[in-house]
Amino acid sequence: MSSKSSVITGLMLGIACGVVFGTFVLGPNLPGGSNQENADAVALLDKAREDADINKAQAKTVDKYIASIAESAVAGRLVDRSVLVISTADASNEDLEHVDWLLRHAGAIDAGVVKLEKKFVKQDAADALKRIVTDTLPAGAKLSEGTLDPGMHTGEALGFAIGEVDGQPLASVEDRKAFLDALQNAGFISFEEGTIQPAQGVLLVTGDDDGSKDSFGPMTLASFAQGIDAQGAGVVVAGRIHTAADSGVIGRIREKPEGRDNVSTVDSVNQSYGRMAVILAMLEQLQGSSGAYGAAKDTDGAAPPLPPR
Repeated sequence: MSSKSSVITGLMLGIACGVVFGTFVLGPNLPGGSNQENADAVALLDKAREDADINKAQAKTVDKYIASIAESAVAGRLVDRSVLVISTADASNEDLEHVDWLLRHAGAIDAGVVKLEKKFVKQDAADALKRIVTDTLPAGAKLSEGTLDPGMHTGEALGFAIGEVDGQPLASVEDRKAFLDALQNAGFISFEEGTIQPAQGVLLVTGDDDGSKDSFGPMTLASFAQGIDAQGAGVVVAGRIHTAADSGVIGRIREKPEGRDNVSTVDSVNQSYGRMAVILAMLEQLQGSSGAYGAAKDTDGAAPPLPPR
């Protein structure tokens, strides 16, 4: 079994069902197969299906309960904290809407929404992206000399463009606008004009790509998140479960100590506990800590613990 597949909670149950089903279907055609063996296989398959149905029902009930308490759990947690939301092209609108709803109930200041277009993670557009970053780099910003990939450099430039220290923006309004406009005009990002403001925290919401078909995209996004973090913003990356595969964006962040120790990750943003975890992880980031949350392997838990009021 590949390490990519091993991240999925409950996968072994699915494999067991598949093996049993295969035995049931193929048994009659195998030498030595008996009616008793076939009957045993049917019983085992029925039991596996029953267990799966029970687990599914229990998980659904728990998630509905978390959804019912999520609003009160996060209420007021991010008052006076500015958060910029960045979404990838494959991010679910439903996930974004739920996270936005919780951000508002947490009292976060809306610093804007930036969408990364498909071109942003295309390898054949990487050189063009790097040129724009170099040509429009805000005054005072510095790019890593040790890591030269476009994700890292774009993250560093964006992190500086929207960053702030002690309430003071790192970049001028003019430099921030020039940088963002250049990226938008070239088709790398999109946003509503005049909506992007300095932010203390950045939430990157992605889809469910495990990186198995094209590793360049998740690799670029992981470096991008780390680049933003390097400029001082609190960064949370949230996606669905497959992004926690070794080659997915969350998996890549978690596999490196420097990524895991600085950028927080949530791998189940389509679940109520995952959406609540996003808000609590952002609070944790803004308080100087980080964590890995969700249902995949090697997490610190489903969500950060609720801090005292």
